[in-house]
Amino acid sequence: MRAEEGSEPPNGGGSEEEERPLPFLAVLYLASVYVAAAGAGVFALAAAGGRPSGEQLAAFAVLSVLSAAAQLFKVDAPNKHSYHTTPAFLLAAVLLLDPSLLLPLGLLILLPEWLRYRYPWHIQAFNIATYLLNMLAAWAVFHIAVGQPGLIAGWQVALATALAAVTFALTNHVLVGLVLRLAAGISFRNSRVFAWDSLELDTTLLFLGAGMAVFWTISPLLLALGVVPLFLFYRALHVPQLQEEAYSDVKTGLLTARRFNMLLREEVAKAERSGRPTAVVMADLDLLRNVNNNHGHLVGDQALQAAAHAIKRCLRPGDTAGRLGGEEFALLLPETAPDVAFALAERIREEVEAVVIPLPGEEGPLGVTISLGVATFPDPCTEPKKLLHHADMAVYRSKLAGRNRTSVAIPSLDDARFPQGSYRGTLESLVFALDTRGSGLDDRTLRVTALALALAADLGIDEGSPEWNDLERASLLHDIGQFAIRSSILYKKTSLSEEEWREMKKHPDIGWHMLRQIETLEGAAEIVRAHHEHCDGSGYPRGLRGDQIPRGARIFAVADAFDAITSDRPYRDARSHMVAVEEIVAGSGTQFDPEVVEALLRVVGCDLPDRAGRLAGAVP
Repeated sequence: MRAEEGSEPPNGGGSEEEERPLPFLAVLYLASVYVAAAGAGVFALAAAGGRPSGEQLAAFAVLSVLSAAAQLFKVDAPNKHSYHTTPAFLLAAVLLLDPSLLLPLGLLILLPEWLRYRYPWHIQAFNIATYLLNMLAAWAVFHIAVGQPGLIAGWQVALATALAAVTFALTNHVLVGLVLRLAAGISFRNSRVFAWDSLELDTTLLFLGAGMAVFWTISPLLLALGVVPLFLFYRALHVPQLQEEAYSDVKTGLLTARRFNMLLREEVAKAERSGRPTAVVMADLDLLRNVNNNHGHLVGDQALQAAAHAIKRCLRPGDTAGRLGGEEFALLLPETAPDVAFALAERIREEVEAVVIPLPGEEGPLGVTISLGVATFPDPCTEPKKLLHHADMAVYRSKLAGRNRTSVAIPSLDDARFPQGSYRGTLESLVFALDTRGSGLDDRTLRVTALALALAADLGIDEGSPEWNDLERASLLHDIGQFAIRSSILYKKTSLSEEEWREMKKHPDIGWHMLRQIETLEGAAEIVRAHHEHCDGSGYPRGLRGDQIPRGARIFAVADAFDAITSDRPYRDARSHMVAVEEIVAGSGTQFDPEVVEALLRVVGCDLPDRAGRLAGAVP
């Protein structure tokens, strides 16, 4: 393992990172490594045992060629480190060569690589210095432990070889870990330089190198016995990379839902044991279905990819992001406090909002937005296993509030709204059915629901209370009964006949029968049944009057009428808020509850000059 183009620093990978200057501490550290390597080189020359023998020169030539070739073939690992089989040859050189030969070896083996990849000078200088320090540290430990030159059979040599291999590995990991920490702020934990799998891999390589040194001392021809398994080891290094590719979503490059959920379970278990803060962010691209329908799936894919790239730009070291399916994304933020998680979610929202997707042949580009929800453990979410659920519910509230915003989880509200998860599953099933029917949970439904809840709040109904939850559910599912209406009636563009109108007026009762079978939707069912009733008794299906109509139905009726007037219809254009208010005020006391109409005026900020007179009508 080493730091180069596959690692974040020193060059960070990518032109944008190369242009960014290194922090002062990173520059100071690199300079210190260069000086230390130069000092170690002087020590190596001083410790040289005289003129190298012909056998050592032959070993130097063979190991130089093999090391240089190995250096050209790297494996980019998922942990953003790059691996070569080169350390195996370098440890063989440590055990076989005079220290004076280790200096030119460190330079020669990296020359072909530099000619091929043309890394910036400070990158290659760091890699040369790292290899040199690794080799000389291992050489010193080996010869101090053995006390005599050469590889001879005995437990002391075996122990010294093992110590040399461990020294090489630890020196390498410390040097690389520090440059990652100082140049990019990546902690040892997040860079995983001391993770067992990383140390295990390097140590195994080094022990293979020790075996090659032993083979050389017996007969140089036996070196092939070490090179062949090393080639197989190189092939095996690709397994984690292939595994990571299998874990990546093809369309966005983020993790797949399966991989993200695996990591989430692991992190949740750690958080539960340690109590340290952990955050989950859910994000849902707004109105992707409309983008696909209006501009085609290729443009929809561009919107997904742009959102994924925006998420990647905002990730910190150690954060994880995945695509859960469709337009849904999720982020796992270990050791993250609520305010930090919210700030990161807001940054993602702003990055996505700034995305511009060109539309050939159209006047302007396409803009996209995203709605997000943030849940953090232990505050306010005390159960880490419910983090994803609470974040999902927060996204739901962001959608209801008008989209393109970030909401924070409110566990007590979520638990009240979705007892035992039954409502959520039911809602998804019913919405799917409505969607198939052609009148599902669309933009208008969410707008009406948001306005109805705003009116409820103005009238003093507590958020999360049973009455609030019933209104919310009914607003989302108010037309569920239309599922049983014939398509020829539902989508008829001309006036309905008297018989067709009688059938159409059955949908509130049908919706009531459908929903009241579910205990958590009984209250919503009553509102759905009454949402076409009028305060003067002229509505349907039962001709209820005044307070006979559930308050939720009276609230919904006003919200539904306001949105209908202010939205485009096939037979007319949308009208202004003032026109809508005037029409609704005109119906106060006959069609609409005057108290709810008053709440509408406060919520939308309209104040008609003769409001008092218009609202004076008594409810029959």
